[in-house]
This record gives sequence, structure tokens and C-alpha cells, in this order.
Amino acid sequence: MTGTGVTGVTVVRAGTTLLRDVTLQAADGELMVVLGASGSGKSTLLRVLAGLDSVDSGEVTIRGRDVTRIPPGNRRVSMVFEASALIPFLDVSSNLGWGLKVQGLSRPEVRSRVSQRARQFGLGRLLSRRPGELAGGERSLVDIGHALVSVPDVFLFDEPLGDLDAVHRTEVRRQIVEAVRGLGTTAFYVTHDQAEGFAVADRVAFLHQGEVVQIGRPRDLYDRPASLLVAGFIGSTPIGLLPARLVVSGGMGGFRVGTRTLPIWRSLPGPLLDHVGRDVVLALRAEDVSPATSDHDPDSVALDGTVIHAEYTGARNVVTAAVAAPPVTAPGVEWSDGALVRVLFPPHAVLRPGDAVRVNVDAARAHVFDAVTGRALWHGDRVDGGSG
Repeated sequence: MTGTGVTGVTVVRAGTTLLRDVTLQAADGELMVVLGASGSGKSTLLRVLAGLDSVDSGEVTIRGRDVTRIPPGNRRVSMVFEASALIPFLDVSSNLGWGLKVQGLSRPEVRSRVSQRARQFGLGRLLSRRPGELAGGERSLVDIGHALVSVPDVFLFDEPLGDLDAVHRTEVRRQIVEAVRGLGTTAFYVTHDQAEGFAVADRVAFLHQGEVVQIGRPRDLYDRPASLLVAGFIGSTPIGLLPARLVVSGGMGGFRVGTRTLPIWRSLPGPLLDHVGRDVVLALRAEDVSPATSDHDPDSVALDGTVIHAEYTGARNVVTAAVAAPPVTAPGVEWSDGALVRVLFPPHAVLRPGDAVRVNVDAARAHVFDAVTGRALWHGDRVDGGSG
């Protein structure tokens, strides 16, 4: 195996477990994004790969080579830190070429590579300045350029775009991907921004409290989240959650929400058969909920709700509505103020907090989670048939 990553790694500091039995391997040339909330262990994982943090147990490999006990300087790693790591007494040109000089490259080769990255990231006018003379976003660009000047065995990016504005983040993100893919080098990219992560990833690893919860393609995490934790984190529009009771009537399956039953209009799929009569949590993407109209989809059932918040984005109006149901208190849910759905209204719709709304819910598209454990039971009628 020639992959790069960690196997069974545990890191404990001052009695706190930062990583617990983490196994995560990226193939040669793969761009692996590591997602998770603050404190989930993302940066610790990168520091372990770089050799800046030791492990209490487990193995670290880079291109199939065991580097667990090898010091950072001998690992052929190029890393962009969340905080700038530029040498303050060197100008931008010297910072960009510093690693290449350490590797023993000739002056012409160093100048050529520095010039290439400076053009790519628009750093030409900054080459004679020192880090203290740069704005935060400019320092970030120099940090990224410094990392990409070299050709290491693995790139490590720790929240590299945090100091850039939205316009520059999109452009620099594209440039990072093009550079990494052009070199064919494995990369680990840490971020808490799932939209940014999805835009660059071949695969995504989701971390929570130092453990890997799910690994897969971006579409896998969106369409088939392994738990409520993942479902609640993934998606540019937060997922809606409804507490429900799984029921069967007339041979058809459905979900009892408050006083209404949302049918799925067929017999229950296998993964749900053992949960009849038990509490579950329905997770609904905004695209699976719609404003109720007189000619609504016959496969949907309308629920009455109250507008909590409306967010106009130009192309659409994302409305958060509370429906009549008990609070959601399952694992992975960070609020308990009622059952909430997100609904896509036309951009011209004028809705304010407190307004009454009716929404159609397509229960056959719901993600269903165990209310006790928070683990996924069923992912609705997805493209692959919707099996658990």
C-alpha cells in the first residue's frame, strides 16, 4: 500500500483524548478533506501527519513509508498553517523560496519556481515586502504560495482561506486544486466550512470529538449521512428535523408527526421494520419540502407551521418554520426549541417571523434516524434505491 494517513492513531494530552483510534488513508494524488466542528481533532490530525505532534499509539504513513518516529524535517511535508508561519525578517520572495533553498535547489530553479507561484497568486507587487507589511489576506496568499512552490510527498492545508474575503476564497480555492492536481500529490485539507470542503474534495472525512464518523465522496455525506451529527453539519441550508413515531396503517408505512401522519405510500423498507411503534427523527433537506398549494403533490402531506426566520438569497427565499411537534432532543441535535423545517419559497414571497405557513413534506424522501442513538436507519427513495 502506498497511501498516506494514519492507522489506529490515538493522541492524549493532559488527560484529554484529542484523537481516538483514528484510521484515515488517502490514495496517492487524492485530495482528502477533513471536516468537523471546532475541537473535533482536525488540526491535531494534520500536526500528527506533519510530525509536529507525537502519537500515543498507532502508525503514521506517507506514501506507504512508516514515518511515525521520523522528525518533521525528514517527512517531505508541505503545510499551510491556520496562523501565518512566514519568517518575519525575510521578504516575500525569500519566504517563497526558503524551503527550496533548504532542499539544495539551484538559484535559477528557485527563482523560476518562485516567479511561477507569484504570478499564479498575484504576488508580484509584494515580493520585496516583509510579512509585517502585509494585510492578513496577503499573508495567507504568501503562505499558500510558499507551500505550493515545493513538490513534497504530501500537502497539508489547515484552514488556509480563513483570512480571505469571499471572492478571493473562491478563486484561491480553485488555484489550490489546480496546483495540487497538476503535481499529482496527495493532500489533506482541513476546514470547518463544508461548502469549501465539498468544492475541493475527492473524498471527505467527518470528525467529531476526535473520532472519524464517516468517510466518503461529498455526495455520499450529503445523500447518505451516517448520523444526525453529519446530517446537521452537511448542507449549505441546514437540514430540517421532525420528531416522529414510525407507524403502519393499511399495510402502508408512515411517520406520525404531532397529530398528522406523513405516509410513504408503500410498505416499509427493510431497515425500518424493526422500528415500528418507536420514536425516530426525520431529517428533511429544503428541496424535499415545498409551500403547500391547492395542486400540491399527492404524495405529500401538508403541515401547519409558523415562520421563525426568512433568508432572502436572491435566487430563492429560504424559510425556517416551526411545526406542531415536540422538541427534538436526539443525539447530534443542538437545539430543543421545537421541530423545524426549511422550505424553499419563491424569491418574491414576503414572509416574516410569526406568519402562518403550510408546507408539503415528501416523507418518502426523508432521512430517518434512530431517536436514541442518532444513527441512520434509512435514506428515503434515493437514486440507489434508498436501502439503509
